[in-house]
Amino acid sequence: MAGKKATPDQSAQAVILREAGYTIPSIAHELALSVSTTQRILKANTAVAGATQQKLIAKAREDMLNAAFALEQVQMKAASLVMDDLAISQQIRSKLSMAVDQLDPGDIASLRALAASATTLKLTQDVYQRALPLERMNMALDVEEMPELQIRIMTEYDVAKLRAEQRREDAEQNGDAEAIEGETETIRWLESKEDEAWNKRLADEDDDIVIEGFDSEVT
Repeated sequence: MAGKKATPDQSAQAVILREAGYTIPSIAHELALSVSTTQRILKANTAVAGATQQKLIAKAREDMLNAAFALEQVQMKAASLVMDDLAISQQIRSKLSMAVDQLDPGDIASLRALAASATTLKLTQDVYQRALPLERMNMALDVEEMPELQIRIMTEYDVAKLRAEQRREDAEQNGDAEAIEGETETIRWLESKEDEAWNKRLADEDDDIVIEGFDSEVT
């Protein structure tokens, strides 16, 4: 791209992109120009006026943000970088393996090379750990816990109330107002009896509680 002369259209686009927030290297890459040519364009044209240009500036800014923050594109770029790191690390490990086989254990220079190889190997391991976070993979593979099934034993009042509600529903479907009223009264009576039984049970439990070390005489 060195020595390439920019067209008037490229010059206008360069200024628009610059005012939209693009960096000089990004503008050069977008317009297939050299960085130096892009710098000269921006130095010679410092402003863009007019409504049409402002709309283009807004559109360029929107495109830049969409390109930078689109989830799919970010994921693809991240995946590409990870694959590059893994491929380079694998090449380094292969070269190290070949080099270690040729080292002379009695040579001091070879021992130094071996130490450097160990350091390089550790760096490749760090790359693998960053690229392949096993703890997160394990978290993703965790099976979702099943909801706990709670079983409640129905009392005689529960059974009687359920049957009364079913009879009331049948009466509602048949339009029997007298039966509806009768079953409603039955349900109320059962609920009151259930409350009485519950209160009695609580009172009996309170009577069974023994408080030790408390002076029975109250002054």
